[in-house]
Amino acid sequence: MAGNSPEECSHRPVIGDEDNFELESDSEYEAKNTDDGAFNIGADLGLGRAVLSAPNADLPTFPASRTLGISQVNAMMEERPTCLVGIVGLAGAGKTAALVSAYLMLSQGEFEGFSYADSETLRAFEEIARASRTWNRGNPPEQITSHTTLSNDREAGFLHLRLRRDADSSLFDILLPDLPGEWSRALIDRSDGDRLSFLGSASVIWLMVDGRQFVDDSRVANARYRTTLLIERLANLLGDHRPRIIIVPTWQDKQLFPQEEADLLIRYGAEFRFDVATAPIASFSWDDDIEPGYGISKLFADSLAARPSQPEFWPETDCDNSDRRLAAFRRKP
Repeated sequence: MAGNSPEECSHRPVIGDEDNFELESDSEYEAKNTDDGAFNIGADLGLGRAVLSAPNADLPTFPASRTLGISQVNAMMEERPTCLVGIVGLAGAGKTAALVSAYLMLSQGEFEGFSYADSETLRAFEEIARASRTWNRGNPPEQITSHTTLSNDREAGFLHLRLRRDADSSLFDILLPDLPGEWSRALIDRSDGDRLSFLGSASVIWLMVDGRQFVDDSRVANARYRTTLLIERLANLLGDHRPRIIIVPTWQDKQLFPQEEADLLIRYGAEFRFDVATAPIASFSWDDDIEPGYGISKLFADSLAARPSQPEFWPETDCDNSDRRLAAFRRKP
C-alpha cells in the first residue's frame, strides 16, 4: 500500500531479533533438518507421513479375484461339490477363446440354460477378455485373445464360475484352468506332465483341437497324430483314473469338423478305456450362419453332467489258495 512504511506497519509479523532465535533443544533441531542440512518444514506440518492407517487384518476383505492356485482349489473342493475341468491343447487351439466366449455370453445373459451366479476370479476373466474389446475403426481384432502366460510357470491358475441352471435354479461351481499351449506340447513331445498332475482330480478333460487343421489335406495327418499321441500321454499320466474326455474342435464357423475324424478319435480313446465324446464349438464367428459362442453352453452342460467312472461292482479276479482261507474255516467240535 502506498505510503505504508514496512517499518511502521501494524500488520507486519514480529520475527524478533535474529541473534536470539533458538530452538527448544538440540535433538529437536536435528529432527527438523534433513541430511543435506536443509531445514525440514514438513516435520512440523506432518508432511511425508502415511495418509491412511494400516488396515485391520481381522476385518473381512474381498478376494484377490485373480486366478486361483492349487491350495485354493483344494480348499474349495473340500468345502462344496465342485466340477474341475482339465483343459489341454496346443497353442492356438482356442482354449482361452472358449473361456472368453463363455464369460462374455454370461455377462450378456445369453448363456443358454445357465445364468451367472458368482465368480471368485472376475479380474482374471476381465484380463483375458480385454483383447476382445479392442476394435480398430469398427473392425474386430485380428486375434481375439492374447497368448496365455502364467506368473508362476510351475503351477496352474484356475478360473472360477458359479452357474445357476435355469431349469431348477441349481448352483454349480466349476473350475477352469487357463494354461499355455507349451504345457501340452511338453506332455506330447517329452512326456513332461508334472505341471498337469492336477488332471488326476478332474471330472472331465477338454481336449481342444484346431478344427481347421482336420479339413486341410496338408495338415490333417499331423493334427491327427498329435491328438492321438496326447490321448496316449494322458492315459499314462492319469494311471487308473479315467475321466471323460471331450474333444473340442474349434473354428466351426470356418469349417465343420469331419465326422470320420471324430469317430477315429473316439475309437482311439476307447483303446485306453476313455469315454470320449466330441463337442464342436465356435467361440467367435465371422459366418452369419453360425452364432458366436456356438456349442459353448452345451459343452458346459455336458461337462457338469459328467461323473467320474464308477468302479466295477464285483470284479472278477484270479484267486489262489490264500483267498480260500475264510471258506475253509471250520469251528472245532
